[in-house]
Amino acid sequence: MRPASTPSLRSLFFVLVFVVAVCIMEAGPKLTAQDVAQKPSTPTVKTAEQQFKNIQILKGIPADQLIPSMQYISASLGVDCEYCHVEDQMDKDDKKAKIAARKMITMMFEVNADNFDGERKVTCNTCHPGSPHPLSTPAVSSGATMSAAHAHEQERGPAAELPTAAQILDKYLAATGGADALKKIQSRVQKGTLEAMGNTYPIEVYSEAPEKRISISHPPNGESVTAFNGEVGWLSMRGAVHRMRGAEAAAARMDAELYFPISIREIYTQFEVRPGEEIAGRRTVVVTAHGEGKPPLVRDA
Repeated sequence: MRPASTPSLRSLFFVLVFVVAVCIMEAGPKLTAQDVAQKPSTPTVKTAEQQFKNIQILKGIPADQLIPSMQYISASLGVDCEYCHVEDQMDKDDKKAKIAARKMITMMFEVNADNFDGERKVTCNTCHPGSPHPLSTPAVSSGATMSAAHAHEQERGPAAELPTAAQILDKYLAATGGADALKKIQSRVQKGTLEAMGNTYPIEVYSEAPEKRISISHPPNGESVTAFNGEVGWLSMRGAVHRMRGAEAAAARMDAELYFPISIREIYTQFEVRPGEEIAGRRTVVVTAHGEGKPPLVRDA
């Protein structure tokens, strides 16, 4: 991939951010001097039910985590928002899928509470890896042979020890070209197609060091723009503009980090390595990372 020239990328970035910012100012209410004077110095964080209508199950979570949660559910089931929600009237309960989703989320909470001390081990993706209707019985071809029970665990044995997180991160950095090569890149342009929620459509991503990024995707229902300027982020879709806050902004900053393979050990402080799935006959490991005030991170290696 050839890096784009820095001046043209910078110009594109600030033009797009300016357009998004203007949309926000035009759409939002006008502030008076009295409004500014009365604004509290430490705004209270709203919960989901305080900011959105008809929240039944996800009560108590910060309002800025609701949209990312919905996006995760959509991706896990491979569906769009309208699968459960009435378009432009998200608070309505007219669709059976929305009622069913509430029951499934409640069941997921109960399973984690009863079996994993409340930790989020079971998620929507556990049973719905990209499908709205998970298979109750695995698909097995008529000519398939069954291996001995627990053969995978027996083969692993004590000798097949997992690599450390440091070893995996070292290989990750080396695979990207190394720290010196990465630092020479000041901007990057990516173009391709995105597969999401049952659709495939074009997407362009423009990045500039250290933490500036714009992605422009073209789904069937209208262009979607996500922008982060190093401090503030915005989402626009179907003519509406949403300013990122809290968890959304933290995740956007992570996406915008051009030197992420270098800085990951500065961003996160806790790493865990565990066995992953077997893919194309090769064993994998999963690295999870946690840091205070940072969104949890999962990487397959």
